[in-house]
Amino acid sequence: MTGQTAAFLNFGRELCTPSEVVNDIRVVIQNDNFVPEITPYLKKFAKFSTQIREVVEEQQDSRKFYADKKRKAAPTYQPGEHVFVASHPLSNAAQGRSAKLMPRRDDPYVILTQRLPSYEIASLDNPGEPLRVYHTSALTPCNNDKVKPLIPLRKRGRPPKVPQTPGSSSGRRRNQRGKM
Repeated sequence: MTGQTAAFLNFGRELCTPSEVVNDIRVVIQNDNFVPEITPYLKKFAKFSTQIREVVEEQQDSRKFYADKKRKAAPTYQPGEHVFVASHPLSNAAQGRSAKLMPRRDDPYVILTQRLPSYEIASLDNPGEPLRVYHTSALTPCNNDKVKPLIPLRKRGRPPKVPQTPGSSSGRRRNQRGKM
């Protein structure tokens, strides 16, 4: 694509062949006419460098163009709209919480101001006090105005033992006829 070998692009020179080993570059440097001999090489290398940079930038632009065609446009929110905020919960074994079972989005919040590509949000309970600024990718539109509260998390497993009341049985199971 650039018309140059990989060695020239990486090292600024072509790899040495056995015939070039005899005429080493150190001999050129030791001569008095080093500058006149190296200047054309530097000019040629500078020209190739600019050509290579242009080709690389063109390729990057074309890749970005095709990638942007597939990319979904980010939603824009207006002040006063309700949105969900993405939460990143952490597991906590001591409290019996697992991150994969926790909700991925927090309660609905209201947008206060727009700072593209970010938005300042506030709680629905206190809409005058800003909480934080979130990027568009962390926000999801809230389609319905009334959101049902989440079912509170319950601990899984065997239910706790109920204390015995006086006059009740010992807790041992009886058979169908009422005998032990």
